[in-house]
Amino acid sequence: MTTSPSTPGREPRNGAVVAGICCLALALAILLAVPPVADVPGGSGTVPAVGSAAWCAVLVAVAVQSAAAATSTRTPRTAVALVVLAAITLAGVAPGDLVSVTAVPEIAAAHLLAVTTGHRLRNQTAAALFAGVTAATAVNAVRSGAAGPLVALGLGVGQGLIVVGVPLLIALVVVGRREVRAAHAREIAALTGEREALVASAVVAERVALARDLHDIAAHHLSGIAVLAAALERQLDERSAAARESAHDIRAQSMAVLGDLRRMVGLLRDDDMAPLAERSLRAIPDLLAARCTGRTGGHGIGLTVRPDGADPGAGVSALAQVVGYHMVQEALANASLHAPGARCSVTLDGTGDDRVAITVRNDRPPGSVPASEREGFGLIGMSERAALVGGSVDYGPTPGGGWQVLLVLPRELPSRQQRLTGGVKP
Repeated sequence: MTTSPSTPGREPRNGAVVAGICCLALALAILLAVPPVADVPGGSGTVPAVGSAAWCAVLVAVAVQSAAAATSTRTPRTAVALVVLAAITLAGVAPGDLVSVTAVPEIAAAHLLAVTTGHRLRNQTAAALFAGVTAATAVNAVRSGAAGPLVALGLGVGQGLIVVGVPLLIALVVVGRREVRAAHAREIAALTGEREALVASAVVAERVALARDLHDIAAHHLSGIAVLAAALERQLDERSAAARESAHDIRAQSMAVLGDLRRMVGLLRDDDMAPLAERSLRAIPDLLAARCTGRTGGHGIGLTVRPDGADPGAGVSALAQVVGYHMVQEALANASLHAPGARCSVTLDGTGDDRVAITVRNDRPPGSVPASEREGFGLIGMSERAALVGGSVDYGPTPGGGWQVLLVLPRELPSRQQRLTGGVKP
């Protein structure tokens, strides 16, 4: 069994039908309860008995008004016309105290029309309903002999303010709160979409940067292949013409692949990237020196290399070294943004046989930190870069109120190319 989706406006329509039924039930209860209570010695005698013609006229008018209130969300102008016409007709045909029972469906109609209609239609229906209630009350007062024309008009205005004005005021509060909730929901949806767009943009930017780094690493290794092929070609004997030709083909193919790769990935470059050697672990001291020169306050950046004097990038692949270099660069940039003036330190720990640990730590900032409107996505890029080379990133606050970022890079065994050539510089 399938259920059809709810259509717009169905819920307000159902509420109007329920309100109309409740109005009819409440009015009928009043019509049944008031005449016996009002039938006492010395009474005014303007309350008709149950079942009399006047009593039935009031019941018919209330039923018409309740039906109009039930359809007010679909045909608001027709509903107002029926409510007003029934009230004025009843006041002219069967004036008396029971005419005030028509206020029950009139209040419901005023509230429903104000809640479910637009601004312009709400004003029109409220004015028409107010005029109709005022006229019906005045006619009833004059016809029943309860008051003169001027007093009857005053009673009509007061009845209109109570029957139409109060429900309208409550409805405006309800509509205002509903609009505020809708605006809040739209704002949340817009902010969520904006954040998702920023995250997607950051991920794309990081992947483009990774593509550039991949190009540099591929260029590094393809250059090594070309060097090995050239060395093999020079070492071959003159009698090995076929082998020499094969070595020549290896070199030509590697150079062709290198050129194609540079042309294709070069489309991803949005700036002039530094050479690979300038973005290795060995270049981190120069990076720190440049940042210390540009700092306008606070302390310098301390560097610790373990073991002392060792090459921090020994055994680490070229791509992993680029990842470590960018991590230090990004972590220091975050520290200068979120902890200006704080002491920073960088530790390159190469004591492990199978890994190199890089730690960037900053202390608590010396003063208050202004709120930043910029949302950084550097940690997303760090994690992606580390996963690319088989490493890992861990970050979090330190006990002293600072912040720490730890990157672990795996070591690799020296390749055959490095053993033969002693390393190939890009």
